[in-house]
Amino acid sequence: MNWEDLKYFVFVARGKTLEHASHALKVDKATISRRVKRLEDSLGKTLFERSRKGFTLTHQGEKLYKNVQQIDFELSKIENDQPETPDFITGNIRISVAEGFGASLMVDAIAAFHKANPFIEIDLVSGSGFLSLSRREADMAISLSRSKSRLIHSKPLVNYRLSLYAHEDYPRLGEITQLSDLSDHTLMSYIDDLVYAPELNYFENIFPNFSATIRCSSILAKRQLVLRQTGLAILPSFLATDDLVEILPEEISLERTFWLQTHRAFLGTARCRLLTNHLNNMFSHTL
Repeated sequence: MNWEDLKYFVFVARGKTLEHASHALKVDKATISRRVKRLEDSLGKTLFERSRKGFTLTHQGEKLYKNVQQIDFELSKIENDQPETPDFITGNIRISVAEGFGASLMVDAIAAFHKANPFIEIDLVSGSGFLSLSRREADMAISLSRSKSRLIHSKPLVNYRLSLYAHEDYPRLGEITQLSDLSDHTLMSYIDDLVYAPELNYFENIFPNFSATIRCSSILAKRQLVLRQTGLAILPSFLATDDLVEILPEEISLERTFWLQTHRAFLGTARCRLLTNHLNNMFSHTL
């Protein structure tokens, strides 16, 4: 088995496409495909299922990838242990964050961080779902739950509140004085089979006797619908603008935690320490 071929295997396994591996390795796709096939031939095993959507690890591929993760971890530590002078820290950080957090509070955090550290490049990946740190799709993440992987360092970053919101000009707003009054109103929730984190499955717990009329995979889309007076939705307080009002705050209130996750191979770098300290200072109080 050629160890260089193993490197190509790891990058394809992480990104699931030749395009992703090609971009990361700066090698053409034909070379990557050839090296992966050579590795499969040398092992006598099929490591990937190929399709138009990309490359999916087979059972044998999963076993191999699990075994080489520790090797990749140690190599990444060596690469990241290059000395950096305190006054001139460079490099790249890719951080994956939840959609609502990324489009609001994280924007301010990144702007301030870049002003203080202009030579550090930032990839801010914000959407419904998270990149995998274990597969090295990102260096850091701000997620909704603690990772169980031994490769990931996790610590609470900040707590945040969620409440039921309506627009201040929502029709019949003053008529809602108890939970049962909501039966005559449009409620919005996530789409059950597209919820990317169990911490977002709160609708049925709060409204066991109601069903949502409108379902969205995007928290930002739900907020826009509330702003258009389409209905009511549970939103994090940091997304609530001045023209949104809480409904039944004594009865409908949740608290969740954002977790700061970092791949352990990246943990000791100067740029990681800078961003970690910056985020801890920015989010030192419940949102």
